[in-house]
Amino acid sequence: MIDFLCIGAQKCGTTLLYQQLKTIDKIYMPNTKEIHFFDNSQHYCQGKKYYLKNFDGATVEQLKGEITPAYLFIEHVPLRIKQFLNGKDIKFIVLLRNPVDRAYSHYQMMTKIQKKEMLNFEQALIYESFRLKEHHDIINFTYIKRGFYAKQILNYFKYFKKEQFIFIIYEDFVNNQVEYINKIVSFLGLDQRVNIESKKIFENHYEKMNQSTRAILYQIYQHDINILENILDMDLSSWKEK
Repeated sequence: MIDFLCIGAQKCGTTLLYQQLKTIDKIYMPNTKEIHFFDNSQHYCQGKKYYLKNFDGATVEQLKGEITPAYLFIEHVPLRIKQFLNGKDIKFIVLLRNPVDRAYSHYQMMTKIQKKEMLNFEQALIYESFRLKEHHDIINFTYIKRGFYAKQILNYFKYFKKEQFIFIIYEDFVNNQVEYINKIVSFLGLDQRVNIESKKIFENHYEKMNQSTRAILYQIYQHDINILENILDMDLSSWKEK
């Protein structure tokens, strides 16, 4: 059985986390970063044996885990995980990023890397609700919706205890990789300090967001950030600065 899951969020440093955890001997990560088992019904219906084959290379001593950022966002995932575990307790790692910056990074990925987005950023934000209603495309174009972290986290708290989660802010993690990897290692129950080299994150160089668009997004997310501060008991004041 698995020991931990990193459930997201998308564009919040999960690739960097995967690369760092892969270097730790006592942790086993599958060769594929994103397995998409719990969010993809075609995978999920193939059952437990199908999923656990991803960890065939693990030794008895190693902790087993995987990273799929969609797990935080897709609503039915926590119930599936709960049913799959059948009473076993595991740990959850959650990386969170300023939702305004996350939305813009998501948009840049869709335009420059995946090349699925033809609209400019402002148009994409305006048409997001239409795309969700008419095309049900929650995977590609949910720039705004994915940033409402409070609702997504509370959905997990219906099924799991808060003590099973560690929440890490992307901006802190990127700048202090050694410190936060060791926090994660300790949270997972490994009694050791690991020596890692900080890695440079993949960066797309793109134009700055329009300031008026940024101000509108801050207004959109303000209430959710306030709720998130309360449920996680974290200071997210830096996310409120325009």
